[in-house]
Amino acid sequence: MNKKGLTIKELNSLLKFWQKRLLLNNWDLSIRIVEFKRKDYKQSGDIKVFPRKKKAVVLLTNNPFRNEESVLVHELVHLILWDFDIFSEKLALENSKTKLKGKHGQYMEKLESTVEHLTKAFLKNHRNIR
Repeated sequence: MNKKGLTIKELNSLLKFWQKRLLLNNWDLSIRIVEFKRKDYKQSGDIKVFPRKKKAVVLLTNNPFRNEESVLVHELVHLILWDFDIFSEKLALENSKTKLKGKHGQYMEKLESTVEHLTKAFLKNHRNIR
């Protein structure tokens, strides 16, 4: 697959750096470059998590349009929040089917804004330390 942006070697180096920095050393992490097929919005990254195996694959677009390090850190923050996220999403979905219709979308918006805030904080603090 044709890849623009950082090389796989550079991305793996960033992954190792942030894995250590975010205290995720007990996880088996890897990167896969993909072409996202979504039509409703342009997607830059995703993460597939296999919690029982302590394994995760960060999916990054083959056509980057955002800072790749930022996308990588964003996806790793999702990993940090994974257990909480799954628990909370189940509650939101249960309640959406009954009295709290539409709350799942609100939940997803709050999750993404929280992850984005933490991503910016980690990146800003990292740059201030250099």
